[in-house]
Amino acid sequence: MSLHALEPIDLYCERTSALLWAEPVNALSNLAFMFAAWLLLRGMDRGAPADLRALAWLTGLVGAGSLVFHTVAQVWASALDVGFIAIFVIVYLHRALVRLHGWREPGASIAVTAMLVMSAGIAFAARAPALNGSGIYLGPWLALIALALSCRQHLAGRWLRLAAALFAVSILLRSIDKAVCASFPLGTHFGWHLLNAGVLWCCIRALQSADHR
Repeated sequence: MSLHALEPIDLYCERTSALLWAEPVNALSNLAFMFAAWLLLRGMDRGAPADLRALAWLTGLVGAGSLVFHTVAQVWASALDVGFIAIFVIVYLHRALVRLHGWREPGASIAVTAMLVMSAGIAFAARAPALNGSGIYLGPWLALIALALSCRQHLAGRWLRLAAALFAVSILLRSIDKAVCASFPLGTHFGWHLLNAGVLWCCIRALQSADHR
């Protein structure tokens, strides 16, 4: 591991030092992802589709990666954190297009690639300090809105619309974390974790409702 990978990162209001346990609330709020994963897996029988089971496990891994990052706050842990989120987004969008919209696998793969390119472009254009680095999540949010508005399956569409609404609030909380430090030293990043656990849960419930329609 290179020395750069071990460099400390201080991105959030709660962290005031480079100590290992300087973000206890930001770290422990990631348990919400693990709880969501547990609920999803608990509700699946042995015949549950492999892709839905994989997405439930990925939900737990998103929480684990973020917990590690907010504990050690180093470059390598940041890559772990963002990496699991990216994998979930890629897998979920692909499976949603196939399961909810009836796309063929190759077409869904092309659409996912286009979403990644679009997200990179949006993130590059939305580098305003006010967003506090949240620009990378605007592309997935827009993709989720598109899925929700174009879904013709009533129950799945409701889950997706709820997920998109929660995601909008969670992005707001992530963005204002630094801005509220003076009046609220704990920050708001923990709310990003709590709401996003709900976002991933709603997203997978949408696929499950389609699977059992």
